[in-house]
Amino acid sequence: MKTLIAFIILFSVTFGSQQAQAQTGKSYSEWLKGKSGGSKATAKKASAKAKAAGTTAEAASAPAMAAPNGTFRGTLACADCQGIRVELTLTGAPKDANRSFTMKQMYVGKPESKGVVSSSGKWFLAKGNIQNPEAVVLQLIPTAGDVEPVYFLQVSEREIKLLNRQQDEFKDSRNYSLRKL
Repeated sequence: MKTLIAFIILFSVTFGSQQAQAQTGKSYSEWLKGKSGGSKATAKKASAKAKAAGTTAEAASAPAMAAPNGTFRGTLACADCQGIRVELTLTGAPKDANRSFTMKQMYVGKPESKGVVSSSGKWFLAKGNIQNPEAVVLQLIPTAGDVEPVYFLQVSEREIKLLNRQQDEFKDSRNYSLRKL
């Protein structure tokens, strides 16, 4: 029983940290540095650099690519089925408080009653992952149900690629991309 309670607490803390980090639009390492208290000096330096360059600090940290809004579709690799047909719709802009997503996943080869998962929630953009500190990472944070956060690498304005739970790219050559309609 103690183990179960400890697991639930750990999950809650981890999930809460992921949501807080996602909402800042910063990479996890940047967010963690800000949480440790050394962020005021860093923020002043970033602001001074941005002013010298003629931009705001917010614009200096913003991703270079346009936000990936619209509908994306594709069939992703699946470990225990023939594939996962995904339709993901993103609405709103990165600075819009009402930005949201809906995602429908259909597991090919599974009974329809067990093979369809729908989720919705908020999306955020963050900068950087382990492979590329300049990468634009789309973070989908569900607002209900048992669905975990989902992460995509923004390859272009027309393509996003599924990342694992640690926001790393998959190592195999199977398909993990969704394309904009």
